[in-house]
Amino acid sequence: MFRILVTSCLLLALSSCVLHPPYQQPCLEIPKKWRTPFEETSTAANFRWWEAFDDPILKKLIFESLENNKDLKLALARTAEFKARLGIVRSQFFPQISGVGLASRQRTPTELSGGKTSSGVSSQGQPGLTPVGTNLIPSPYTNNYRVVAEAAYELDLWGRVYSSSEAALADLLGQVQARRALVLSIVSSVATSYIQMRQFDQQLIVSKQTVTSRKESYELAKLRFEGGLTSELEVKQAAAEVDEAIAEVFRLEVLIPQQENLISILIGHSPREIERGLNINEWPTPLAVPAGLPSELLEQRPDIIQAEQGLIAANARIGEARAQYFPSISLTGYFGSESLQLHHLFTSPTRAWQYAANLLQPIFTGGKISSGIDVAKAQKRIAYYNYQQTVLNAFKEVDNALIAHQKSRELLEVQKNSVVVLKDYLHLAKLQYDNGQTDYLNVLDAERKLFTAQLNLAQAEADVFLTLVNVYKVLGGGWVIDAENLSKEKQECL
Repeated sequence: MFRILVTSCLLLALSSCVLHPPYQQPCLEIPKKWRTPFEETSTAANFRWWEAFDDPILKKLIFESLENNKDLKLALARTAEFKARLGIVRSQFFPQISGVGLASRQRTPTELSGGKTSSGVSSQGQPGLTPVGTNLIPSPYTNNYRVVAEAAYELDLWGRVYSSSEAALADLLGQVQARRALVLSIVSSVATSYIQMRQFDQQLIVSKQTVTSRKESYELAKLRFEGGLTSELEVKQAAAEVDEAIAEVFRLEVLIPQQENLISILIGHSPREIERGLNINEWPTPLAVPAGLPSELLEQRPDIIQAEQGLIAANARIGEARAQYFPSISLTGYFGSESLQLHHLFTSPTRAWQYAANLLQPIFTGGKISSGIDVAKAQKRIAYYNYQQTVLNAFKEVDNALIAHQKSRELLEVQKNSVVVLKDYLHLAKLQYDNGQTDYLNVLDAERKLFTAQLNLAQAEADVFLTLVNVYKVLGGGWVIDAENLSKEKQECL
């Protein structure tokens, strides 16, 4: 009987109709190319780009973040939750079978049992009739023993379970993309923080060198003042320049630990000092940017894919809501043994079975079902516009990132040339000052401009790599899946 029941259920499930609208990917206005001319290749976005820095410490920090970051562990646990939820929904495709064992003893008041013909037990616990005087009356005690297998199945004639399953699957796939977006963000954040830390390190070196140089100039100005060769004004100006450089040192000594603490949190540790690798000016200059085609962005960015899965889920839930209008048909049954005596429980006369069909048709719900459909449709519109806005933001971010990277490379060359020119300017100003051809203000001006240019050069060197990291971040690509797999290898053992 159960074989027939299961087969019938599966055939009915396969023949069920689906009430949600067919899903269609929204029409989008996709630019044919980026405004900044770059090599159009998608393969460059599919490798571990951080390895191109040739910095073993950066590589180590990124691996540690993928292994230990607490947000990633949380995202992995959430993915497991959504996977389990999908399993719960899909279980409704199959009959629910359970075993039931029952042993009971019941006493019925004599007033109610009198005059009835029924089996019972004597006062000694044996089945039969209880003597009272010369009359026999039914015993008020009844035993019941039951061992059966019960089955229940709801026919998915209107596709409610199917729609719910599609929505749950889309939720799971959306959560997978949310986890990948988090991987993308964490890897990019580690690289960005490390680059900024090395930028501050370089600026600190420049600032300390400037402090030393300006202290020497200050001592020289004091000697010239004491020798009557210059005014006290030059001494005060030199002292002010020393203080300015010292203030920059203090500022950087605050910024560097902040970046170290940020990296520590990203790699899953308490605040600590971070090991250094190559200097920022030792990293190889990136040769190419993996711009790719704008249309490829729809398949590379986790946030875009996640938004589309949200739209798919919302579309499926319309069918789930519409199915509430139609009758719910359930098949139930049981098969086993039932007896008033335990030792007769498994003999043939005690075999018991039942099968039944239940139908539940909503007649009046006060607008609950129609309102539920309206909610589902509104949620689909929300998901639709969210998807469109996510795509537009992605195009904007990529275009901005490509332009920023291109201009940062151009600016770096300008800053390099500026430092060379200002070094010559300072050298000439000192020569003229020593020969009495100019005053000390020109020397101070040259020193100030060179110091600023050297700080800007370190910033420009960092910006080339910061904007490159941002390009990889906004493009997405296969490297995100690669990094995610590195993370899962360590975390799935939990």
